[in-house]
Order: sequence, then C-alpha cells, then structure tokens
Amino acid sequence: MKKRTFLILLILVVAFIWGHSLIPLTSSAEESLSVMRILQKALDVLHIPITLTDHIVRKLAHFTEHAVLGLVMGLYIYPKSVADISRRRRLICALIPVAVGFMIGFLDETIQLFTGRGASITDVWIDFAGVVTGAGAAFVIALLMTRKKRE
Repeated sequence: MKKRTFLILLILVVAFIWGHSLIPLTSSAEESLSVMRILQKALDVLHIPITLTDHIVRKLAHFTEHAVLGLVMGLYIYPKSVADISRRRRLICALIPVAVGFMIGFLDETIQLFTGRGASITDVWIDFAGVVTGAGAAFVIALLMTRKKRE
C-alpha cells in the first residue's frame, strides 16, 4: 500500500475517534447499548458464558479503536524503519506511534470535557494500551515483511 493511502487511513481513524468523542452522552450511551446487544447475541450464539455490560463495551471500544490507530501508524512508519537502519533509530521509529497515540488518546479525553461526558485518566491508559498493542502488531508485521523480502 502506498504511504498516501496509510496517511488517509490514519486521518480517517483519528476523525472516527475524535468524532465519537463529540457525540453527546445520551447518544453515546444508546450507541454503546446497541453494540452491547449485538455482541451479547454473538456470545450467546457461540455459547460463550460472558455477560457484557455497558462499561465493558465502552472500555473495549476505547482499546479497539486505539489499537487500530496504533496498527495504522505502525504500518505507516515501520516498513522502512526496520530494514537497514541502526538499532537506536529503529527504537526511535518504534516509539513515534506510541507517543503520537498517547497524545491522540489524551486529546480524545480532553474533547470529552467539552461534550458533557467528562474525561477519564483510566480511558487514557486504555487508549495507550490499545496503541501499544496495535503498534506492536505493526512492528511484528514489518519485521516479517522485511525477512520475507530478504529471502
């Protein structure tokens, strides 16, 4: 995929994240309940004995959307950074999506202060864990792609 495609995808993911932060509390709660019902039905059909709550769905949403963000940022940055550069530069490149992702999560919670939903430091850390997970997956993908090209 071209860099431009990843950049557009990155912008869309950030717009999705921040756009959901702009949704008023009542609309956000309705959306979470709708998703919870769908996920609960899927768990029931699969005979997985887990009962979801609105709280769990909201936290999973934070983690998932930021994991996608970390994955997209990582796939945008890592392919060139894992190839023929020093370990120090590779480490710096690996930290870019993590640092940017943290700031996006921090700003995400800040946006919520202006919508009456309130901000949560816990959500910032959940967002950060998602970004680290997504960026880590992207780094592994980039390493595998580099090894495959060398073979």
